[in-house]
Amino acid sequence: MHNPVVNRRSFVLLGATTAMAAAGAGIPMASAATPTVAPAGAPMPVRIVDDKATSATRALFAYLMRQQGKGTLFGHQHALSYGFTFTTQDGKASDTKAAVGDHPALFGWDTLILDGDERPGSKDATEAENIAALSRCIQQADACGGINTLSAHMPNFVTGKDFYDTSGRVVSQILPGGTKHAQFNAFLDRIAKAVKGARRPDGTPIPVIFRPFHENNGGWFWWGAGHTTSAEYIEIFRYTVEYLRDTKGVRNLLYSYSPNSSFGGDPTGYLKTYPGDGYVDVLGYDAYDNSAGSDAWLESLVKDLAMVVRLAEEKGKVPAYTEFGESGEEGRNPQWFTKLLGAIKADPLARRVTYMQTWANFGGSTRSYVPTPGHALHADFVQYAQDPYTVFAGDLRGVYAARTTAVRNAPFMHLVTPTDRQRLTSPESTVRVRVTHAKASRVTYSVNGGRARRLRLDADGFYSGDWSIDRPGWTTGRWPSRWTPG
Repeated sequence: MHNPVVNRRSFVLLGATTAMAAAGAGIPMASAATPTVAPAGAPMPVRIVDDKATSATRALFAYLMRQQGKGTLFGHQHALSYGFTFTTQDGKASDTKAAVGDHPALFGWDTLILDGDERPGSKDATEAENIAALSRCIQQADACGGINTLSAHMPNFVTGKDFYDTSGRVVSQILPGGTKHAQFNAFLDRIAKAVKGARRPDGTPIPVIFRPFHENNGGWFWWGAGHTTSAEYIEIFRYTVEYLRDTKGVRNLLYSYSPNSSFGGDPTGYLKTYPGDGYVDVLGYDAYDNSAGSDAWLESLVKDLAMVVRLAEEKGKVPAYTEFGESGEEGRNPQWFTKLLGAIKADPLARRVTYMQTWANFGGSTRSYVPTPGHALHADFVQYAQDPYTVFAGDLRGVYAARTTAVRNAPFMHLVTPTDRQRLTSPESTVRVRVTHAKASRVTYSVNGGRARRLRLDADGFYSGDWSIDRPGWTTGRWPSRWTPG
């Protein structure tokens, strides 16, 4: 039997103030120009995902935007919790500091702490204790003068295994209406508690750059290529932002989107799963090197970084090299760090990347992403750190000083379920539409120009309604031409 495949051209969503043909894509219901220059003495206007974000979060975004071309911040994952030069996690020791005399400008953490799979989380700890551990990490990094980032290696919510288990079509099951949607919400609840609980001594929340569903153009994670559709990825990214921002009221997050290399400098592939300007503050890019810093790898890297910077300038986003490292798998280049930095600095666009963050020193000869004294790359890393274009914690100035005001986000409407190109296997489906930054007076949908059907606001904040697909194909396997056959 042939089942219908949802096609965005089949749907029309009617919002409170406008109507446009669409389905998988979102519909802006109004427009608001972004001011580019503030009057003398007035707060700087910033456009970010959360227009109700804390003043410190807005200031961090403003700092990262104005930092472009002035120097690239260095970041290190788990700087305070894993290392070769310290045994006690006291919140003050790091391999970066042991190597160059200063902490990284960015400190990276991961939601694996919440499950006790990474330090300082523990399998023996309670849920509340692991939430508190992540909050404490963020506080310690802030006290060291650094900026916090948070990645998310999420468990497979279908099988219960880890993020490398790609079975179960997980994204489709954690979207609204999916069998594991409640479990995903519970996971996001823990993130919200940890981030909201990370506060300075004066009680103000500490800003964090959150980077979910990274490297999704690769196939090694369950949210990656081949395990979900582009439309499903876009909707789960949007849902994650909306849940944390609108449902849980988390006001100290910036949001990062970060596919993996490489794109040959072509933005088409990079934007294939882009959730939209209203859901992303940082345009990131991940790329590791196992070629010992070959000219070919560096050329490819710089071309892609330049592409990311160009897109960021067009969209008003922060460009970032969100993961990098020398793998050591095919021999070491003793000038790897300085050669990498030199290649980035030499390109007028790539040099505008705001920060570059390497991974954790978990252990083993191929996992010393920050080379400590005695390592083959330590001397070169010291030179890298001494270059005036690299920025470490002690070099940071005025990160949270800017006086800003948030540009109000324009109303936006998008179809959450069913997703574009989704194969329907039942004559009954639920249409869910999200309207953000506005209250719609009436939301309807129609199929192939048919009569408008009204959707009603449900308890989860969606405009929803049942869709009964009365078509002969459910029994004959034959579909009218206006349906895309499966």
